[in-house]
Amino acid sequence: METLKKINLINGKFDSIEAREILLDMCNKNINFNKVQNFSSQIRFGEDDEKALHRIEQLRESVGHILAILDEAKGRNKKLKIKSFIEIEYED
Repeated sequence: METLKKINLINGKFDSIEAREILLDMCNKNINFNKVQNFSSQIRFGEDDEKALHRIEQLRESVGHILAILDEAKGRNKKLKIKSFIEIEYED
C-alpha cells in the first residue's frame, strides 16, 4: 500500500534522563490507550479486546528493552541518538 506521509516524530541526541522521559511517556500513553480500548470492549461486549491486550504485552516488553538501553547509556555516561518515524497509509 502507498505511504501517504512519513512524519519525523523524534530526531535528536538526548541524555539518558531526557530519553527516558520521551520514550517511556510515549510507551505509557500507548499502553493507556490500549487499556481504555480493552475496558471499552469489556463494558460494551462483556469480553476482553485480545488485540489490545496483546499490544499492551508487546509495549511492556518494549519498555523493558528501553530501560535496559537507558541504564547502559547512563552507566557509560553516553548520550542517545533517537530517531522515530510514523508512516501513515490508507487501509481498505
